[in-house]
Amino acid sequence: MKARLPVRIFCGLATILFSLIALLPILWMLLSSLRPVSEFFKMPQTVLPDIWTFENYVNLFKKTNFTTWVGNSLLVSVGTVGICILAATLAAYSLSRFSYPGRKAFVIFSMIGYMMPAVLIVIPVYLIFAQLRLVNTLLGLIISYIALTLPYSIWLLRAFFKSLPISIEESATMDGAGTLVILFRIVLPISLPGIISTSIYAFSYVWNEYLFAAILLSSDSMRTFPVGLKSFVNDLYIQWEYIMAGGIMVSIPAMILFLVSQKQLIQGMSAGAVKG
Repeated sequence: MKARLPVRIFCGLATILFSLIALLPILWMLLSSLRPVSEFFKMPQTVLPDIWTFENYVNLFKKTNFTTWVGNSLLVSVGTVGICILAATLAAYSLSRFSYPGRKAFVIFSMIGYMMPAVLIVIPVYLIFAQLRLVNTLLGLIISYIALTLPYSIWLLRAFFKSLPISIEESATMDGAGTLVILFRIVLPISLPGIISTSIYAFSYVWNEYLFAAILLSSDSMRTFPVGLKSFVNDLYIQWEYIMAGGIMVSIPAMILFLVSQKQLIQGMSAGAVKG
């Protein structure tokens, strides 16, 4: 036991060190968002602002469409996650519990589609959506994100469902419960960690996705925040004050989500890794 103590101390210190290194960019972004514009190009640079101000945040909400961009991102993210998780849950449960022709081929081909780089399919998607009049609409963006996140969500939930003991479901079947009753009243409550971890994956992907949003959305009122923040960079100048303040603001929902659900996230990922 005493021999393991130095190893634990070393691992703890290494974890703290790497965590601080990972947090340094976020800390610098936070400090930069609280300094006036005149200090961004001051040489030499100082770690702490000479003048602390919230003017960048005030101007971000007053002088830009940042609120609209974040609202669009929330709508797209929540819509995508809701539909994706519902479809992935039904598909994953079917793939993990029933035997029928093409079941294994479906899993393989869905993962092949997931592994295909998004840049290869964004132009075909744009051409198809143009024919369907879904370009520059949030509905079109939600549909594209569902197609991007659904294969991996099915794979994650399928692995999680396969790790659950089937004896509980067999007992419920003997008591006369149907498939949907077993799924929604028995399986889903005990599968909550896996569903939450999959939802966090889908939300994080959609919340930060830039390529499809930049290609499919053209008007400023339809932009999501990644595309909106990119508009602060042009050929003449870069509005660093808005980029830093906006980056901090859009990081808050994701950070809160991870902090609130970190226990379920760890349980879901570890349980799904037991049996694939």
